[in-house]
Amino acid sequence: MSPRATELESSKASGDALESDLIQQIAPLEFVDDRTATWHDARTSTLVVPSTKLPFYGICLLERGTPIEIKGCQIETGNGSRSTRGRFYIKYEAHRQLLEAAGSYLLVVYVPRPGLPQVARAIVPASLVDELLRGRWYDVDGNRSEKQVAKLAWNHVIDPETIDPAQPIEGVVR
Repeated sequence: MSPRATELESSKASGDALESDLIQQIAPLEFVDDRTATWHDARTSTLVVPSTKLPFYGICLLERGTPIEIKGCQIETGNGSRSTRGRFYIKYEAHRQLLEAAGSYLLVVYVPRPGLPQVARAIVPASLVDELLRGRWYDVDGNRSEKQVAKLAWNHVIDPETIDPAQPIEGVVR
């Protein structure tokens, strides 16, 4: 197996683990399986308002039934000989569907160690993410399901001064 395949499987496994943990930790989220929709991971089961454990950016609340796409990224990642802030990897077609449905992203920054401790979260409407991704889309080669993607560094959404890697977010959001 190539190193690239191993890296992708690791990212997929981390993403799946984060999604599962978040849906369990955030009571108003209910799981949406890929047979139902491949462009979002959850939907809200009740009205959701911001809290210190779940801040909102660009909106004041989430209505019941809002589609939510969960995206995670490492706080730092390797970039050749140095490290850089992690990036959310967004697929164009899924983003377009989330945008049309007036959905939101749940963006999560985590530390790459056992348990994937979360150090930042943000609920951001797809319309705001769309503005942040303008001009960043690029074509993907190969046998991938997506044809266009974009990457968004977490600090374009979340203030780095608000994150302490030694203080993970814990507890259930009601």
